[in-house]
Amino acid sequence: ELAAKWKARRASGAFVCQAEPYWAMPYPLWEMPTALREELRRTSGLVIVKGDANYRRALGDRPWPLDAPFADVCSYPPAPMCCLRTLKAELGCGMASSKTDRAAAADDTWLTDGKWGVVHFAPASAE
Repeated sequence: ELAAKWKARRASGAFVCQAEPYWAMPYPLWEMPTALREELRRTSGLVIVKGDANYRRALGDRPWPLDAPFADVCSYPPAPMCCLRTLKAELGCGMASSKTDRAAAADDTWLTDGKWGVVHFAPASAE
């Protein structure tokens, strides 16, 4: 049922998928070209970023404390941004210590084994 609704939204133009060379480049997300930034600010109610490589780009591939708030680390998106990621590398943020402690107690390779994941949200930047 959800897939049918999304398919209808794509057909109506409510959901748009666009190819943009920037998304295939290794730059941090805050180095987005100005034209793309302005287009997303003007036209997007939500940008969905998925996968390990794009999540690493969102964090600048930097070793943030795991409990650093995601919206503070990713304070720059031109439109609201949702990041979906299966944990496959010792890199992350936005995870409460109580949850990371519970994951570590259950699975000593939780950050890298691909069995755990995160969904993060950051509001649009004011700039």
